[in-house]
Amino acid sequence: MTYQELMPFGAIVEQLRQFCIQRRTGTAFIVSDDNRMAQVHLDSGNIVMLLCRGTRGAEALAAMRTMLRASLRFDDNYVAKPDNLTTSGVSLADLLADPAPLRAHTPLVAGAGAGPQPLRPRPAPAAFAKADLLKLERMLAGHIGPIATIVCAEHASEASNLRELVMALAADIPDRKQAADFRLEAGRALGLGAV
Repeated sequence: MTYQELMPFGAIVEQLRQFCIQRRTGTAFIVSDDNRMAQVHLDSGNIVMLLCRGTRGAEALAAMRTMLRASLRFDDNYVAKPDNLTTSGVSLADLLADPAPLRAHTPLVAGAGAGPQPLRPRPAPAAFAKADLLKLERMLAGHIGPIATIVCAEHASEASNLRELVMALAADIPDRKQAADFRLEAGRALGLGAV
Protein backbone atom coordinates (compact mmCIF):
# COMPACT_ATOMS: atom_id res chain seq x y z
CA MET A 1 0.00 0.00 0.00
CA THR A 2 1.33 3.46 -0.80
CA TYR A 3 1.08 6.42 1.50
CA GLN A 4 -2.30 8.09 1.48
CA GLU A 5 -2.79 11.79 1.19
CA LEU A 6 -2.48 13.85 4.35
CA MET A 7 -5.53 13.55 6.59
CA PRO A 8 -6.46 14.87 10.04
CA PHE A 9 -4.97 12.91 12.92
CA GLY A 10 -8.48 11.87 13.99
CA ALA A 11 -8.84 10.02 10.68
CA ILE A 12 -5.51 8.27 11.32
CA VAL A 13 -6.83 7.13 14.71
CA GLU A 14 -10.03 5.87 13.09
CA GLN A 15 -8.01 3.89 10.54
CA LEU A 16 -5.94 2.37 13.37
CA ARG A 17 -9.19 1.44 15.13
CA GLN A 18 -10.32 -0.35 11.96
CA PHE A 19 -7.02 -2.26 11.76
CA CYS A 20 -7.58 -3.41 15.34
CA ILE A 21 -11.19 -4.41 14.69
CA GLN A 22 -10.03 -6.34 11.61
CA ARG A 23 -7.41 -8.05 13.86
CA ARG A 24 -4.62 -7.09 11.45
CA THR A 25 -0.98 -7.97 12.01
CA GLY A 26 1.72 -5.68 10.68
CA THR A 27 2.97 -2.14 11.07
CA ALA A 28 1.25 1.17 10.44
CA PHE A 29 3.79 3.77 9.33
CA ILE A 30 2.59 7.33 9.97
CA VAL A 31 4.31 10.43 8.59
CA SER A 32 3.08 13.84 9.74
CA ASP A 33 2.86 16.98 7.64
CA ASP A 34 5.95 18.29 9.45
CA ASN A 35 7.88 15.08 8.60
CA ARG A 36 7.67 13.28 11.95
CA MET A 37 7.47 9.51 11.72
CA ALA A 38 5.65 7.06 13.97
CA GLN A 39 5.12 3.32 13.88
CA VAL A 40 2.22 1.38 15.38
CA HIS A 41 2.98 -2.35 15.51
CA LEU A 42 -0.04 -4.66 15.61
CA ASP A 43 -0.33 -8.36 16.34
CA SER A 44 -3.83 -9.78 15.69
CA GLY A 45 -5.33 -6.35 16.28
CA ASN A 46 -3.43 -5.65 19.50
CA ILE A 47 -0.91 -2.83 19.69
CA VAL A 48 2.35 -4.43 20.74
CA MET A 49 4.64 -1.43 20.23
CA LEU A 50 4.52 2.31 19.55
CA LEU A 51 7.51 4.27 18.26
CA CYS A 52 7.74 7.98 17.50
CA ARG A 53 10.81 10.18 17.12
CA GLY A 54 13.09 7.82 19.00
CA THR A 55 10.66 7.35 21.90
CA ARG A 56 8.57 4.31 22.77
CA GLY A 57 5.38 3.48 24.60
CA ALA A 58 3.62 6.30 26.45
CA GLU A 59 6.16 8.92 25.36
CA ALA A 60 5.68 7.91 21.73
CA LEU A 61 1.92 8.15 22.20
CA ALA A 62 2.23 11.70 23.54
CA ALA A 63 4.43 12.68 20.59
CA MET A 64 2.01 11.11 18.10
CA ARG A 65 -0.93 12.99 19.54
CA THR A 66 0.72 16.32 18.71
CA MET A 67 0.39 15.54 14.99
CA LEU A 68 -2.20 17.60 13.18
CA ARG A 69 -2.24 15.94 9.76
CA ALA A 70 -0.46 12.83 8.56
CA SER A 71 -0.35 10.08 5.97
CA LEU A 72 -0.59 6.37 6.73
CA ARG A 73 0.79 3.20 5.18
CA PHE A 74 0.12 -0.29 6.55
CA ASP A 75 2.63 -3.05 5.85
CA ASP A 76 1.39 -6.59 6.53
CA ASN A 77 4.87 -7.94 5.84
CA TYR A 78 6.64 -5.97 8.56
CA VAL A 79 5.86 -7.55 11.93
CA ALA A 80 7.76 -6.64 15.08
CA LYS A 81 8.20 -8.86 18.08
CA PRO A 82 6.21 -7.63 21.11
CA ASP A 83 8.34 -5.53 23.44
CA ASN A 84 6.60 -5.50 26.81
CA LEU A 85 9.09 -3.02 28.21
CA THR A 86 8.08 -0.33 25.74
CA THR A 87 4.32 -0.85 25.72
CA SER A 88 3.64 -0.87 29.44
CA GLY A 89 0.79 1.48 30.19
CA VAL A 90 -0.12 2.06 26.54
CA SER A 91 -3.35 0.72 25.14
CA LEU A 92 -5.56 1.41 22.18
CA ALA A 93 -7.97 3.07 24.60
CA ASP A 94 -5.26 5.63 25.44
CA LEU A 95 -4.78 6.39 21.76
CA LEU A 96 -8.48 6.61 21.02
CA ALA A 97 -9.61 8.40 24.18
CA ASP A 98 -8.96 11.82 22.67
CA PRO A 99 -8.20 11.66 18.95
CA ALA A 100 -7.70 15.43 18.77
CA PRO A 101 -4.02 16.34 18.97
CA LEU A 102 -2.78 17.79 22.23
CA ARG A 103 -2.31 21.53 22.02
CA ALA A 104 0.92 21.29 24.04
CA HIS A 105 3.10 18.30 24.69
CA THR A 106 2.65 17.12 28.29
CA PRO A 107 5.37 14.81 29.59
CA LEU A 108 4.03 11.55 31.02
CA VAL A 109 6.32 11.55 34.04
CA ALA A 110 5.96 12.24 37.73
CA GLY A 111 6.16 15.95 38.46
CA ALA A 112 4.89 16.91 35.01
CA GLY A 113 2.60 19.51 36.59
CA ALA A 114 5.57 21.45 37.92
CA GLY A 115 5.28 23.97 35.12
CA PRO A 116 7.08 24.43 31.84
CA GLN A 117 10.62 23.15 31.73
CA PRO A 118 13.25 25.30 30.04
CA LEU A 119 14.38 23.98 26.69
CA ARG A 120 17.98 22.86 26.52
CA PRO A 121 19.82 24.36 23.57
CA ARG A 122 20.61 21.77 20.91
CA PRO A 123 23.75 21.90 18.84
CA ALA A 124 23.19 22.89 15.24
CA PRO A 125 22.55 19.94 12.91
CA ALA A 126 25.63 18.71 11.10
CA ALA A 127 26.01 18.56 7.34
CA PHE A 128 26.61 14.89 6.59
CA ALA A 129 28.35 13.46 3.55
CA LYS A 130 25.82 12.08 1.08
CA ALA A 131 27.75 8.79 0.89
CA ASP A 132 27.47 8.35 4.68
CA LEU A 133 23.73 9.02 4.62
CA LEU A 134 23.23 6.51 1.79
CA LYS A 135 25.16 3.84 3.73
CA LEU A 136 23.03 4.45 6.81
CA GLU A 137 19.82 4.42 4.75
CA ARG A 138 20.68 1.06 3.18
CA MET A 139 21.64 -0.49 6.52
CA LEU A 140 18.52 0.88 8.22
CA ALA A 141 16.26 -0.35 5.40
CA GLY A 142 17.36 -3.90 6.23
CA HIS A 143 15.72 -3.46 9.64
CA ILE A 144 12.68 -1.23 9.07
CA GLY A 145 12.04 -1.37 5.33
CA PRO A 146 11.62 1.43 2.80
CA ILE A 147 10.52 3.96 5.42
CA ALA A 148 14.26 4.17 6.23
CA THR A 149 14.67 6.97 3.69
CA ILE A 150 12.25 9.21 5.59
CA VAL A 151 13.56 8.22 9.02
CA CYS A 152 17.17 8.86 8.00
CA ALA A 153 16.35 12.29 6.53
CA GLU A 154 14.37 13.25 9.64
CA HIS A 155 17.12 12.35 12.08
CA ALA A 156 19.89 13.76 9.87
CA SER A 157 18.19 17.15 9.99
CA GLU A 158 18.48 17.13 13.80
CA ALA A 159 21.70 15.26 14.63
CA SER A 160 24.84 17.22 15.43
CA ASN A 161 27.29 14.40 14.57
CA LEU A 162 27.43 10.92 13.00
CA ARG A 163 27.48 9.10 16.34
CA GLU A 164 24.31 10.90 17.45
CA LEU A 165 22.67 10.12 14.10
CA VAL A 166 23.48 6.40 14.37
CA MET A 167 22.04 6.28 17.91
CA ALA A 168 18.86 8.08 16.83
CA LEU A 169 18.37 5.72 13.89
CA ALA A 170 18.98 2.66 16.08
CA ALA A 171 16.25 3.90 18.45
CA ASP A 172 13.74 3.53 15.60
CA ILE A 173 14.51 -0.18 15.17
CA PRO A 174 11.92 -2.06 17.24
CA ASP A 175 14.00 -5.17 17.98
CA ARG A 176 16.74 -4.42 20.54
CA LYS A 177 19.17 -7.00 19.14
CA GLN A 178 18.71 -5.65 15.61
CA ALA A 179 19.23 -2.11 16.96
CA ALA A 180 22.53 -3.20 18.58
CA ASP A 181 23.57 -4.95 15.35
CA PHE A 182 22.78 -1.77 13.41
CA ARG A 183 24.89 0.37 15.77
CA LEU A 184 27.81 -2.04 15.41
CA GLU A 185 27.50 -2.27 11.60
CA ALA A 186 27.08 1.49 11.18
CA GLY A 187 29.98 2.26 13.51
CA ARG A 188 32.26 0.02 11.46
CA ALA A 189 31.02 1.29 8.08
CA LEU A 190 31.51 4.92 9.09
CA GLY A 191 34.78 4.44 10.96
CA LEU A 192 33.27 5.40 14.31
CA GLY A 193 34.26 2.27 16.20
CA ALA A 194 31.78 1.02 18.82
CA VAL A 195 28.58 3.07 18.94
